[in-house]
Amino acid sequence: MVRHLFKNKAVRDLAWAISSSGLLNKSITVSDVILQQEYLKFEQTLIRLDKNPDQLIEFLSTKNTRRLGHYFEQLVFFWLKHSERYTIKAKNLPLRTEKKETLGEVDLIVYDEELEVYQHWELAVKFYLAQQCNGKTTYIGPNANDYLHLKLNKLLTHQCKVLETLAGEKLLKQLGIDEVESKLFVKGCLYYHPEQNYNSMEFIHPEHSSSWWIYSKEADDFLSNDHQYVLVHKNQWLSTPTQPTTLMGKVECIQTIHKSLSKSPRSLQLACYKNKVLVSQGFITKDEWPKLIL
Repeated sequence: MVRHLFKNKAVRDLAWAISSSGLLNKSITVSDVILQQEYLKFEQTLIRLDKNPDQLIEFLSTKNTRRLGHYFEQLVFFWLKHSERYTIKAKNLPLRTEKKETLGEVDLIVYDEELEVYQHWELAVKFYLAQQCNGKTTYIGPNANDYLHLKLNKLLTHQCKVLETLAGEKLLKQLGIDEVESKLFVKGCLYYHPEQNYNSMEFIHPEHSSSWWIYSKEADDFLSNDHQYVLVHKNQWLSTPTQPTTLMGKVECIQTIHKSLSKSPRSLQLACYKNKVLVSQGFITKDEWPKLIL
């Protein structure tokens, strides 16, 4: 858990990238215990950055951070640059066969100074809505074009094994690495409908970050007249969003939701406030979700 309420959004995101709960309950994931230890070591740096974030802002400004996944990667890279335990050996390296066919990209190779081993980390930040159907829980992306079980399968069977290919072995030789172990570094949040009962999935982290989602037709009953609301852009999804300058009442919020969903099938993230204090964040979907074609 983040122990400080950092004022700067980028610093909050950086703290969140390290200390938030992982999504996956797998032995192949980077250890929660290690990450919490690393966060505690890094906390004073975060406090200094919150007072003067120029170093972080300048670092991010020179990187490709337009997509949320890329932004998340750069936050992890910034942390590791300042870590005493980990040394970055390589990052964002494309792997191609001798015929120039793309096999994938190696997100990150680090050296763990304490364990004295090289590790290959695959990084991902994901947000999924849980859907219960025929007694089975499926985790689906907000825009119904991504599935957690498929993403996990790709991570385990392809991305984590890309260094076992001939091209991967050649790359490791060039880097002077004899052995490397693969790890997953996957953060994000899972959202649950308040009226659906879900089965516990063994590969989901028992302490993962979670919140709610509802259909747009349920907004009038679900949302409170005592709360104020704002739609949250995707670039604000990691840690708590920047404090909005204006908030909507319930009636205006519902009108805005219906207007937005009539123009686009993309689900909306909504932040709920009470007396200007953030209460929760969740998703509003079209009534026919997840049967969408984007």
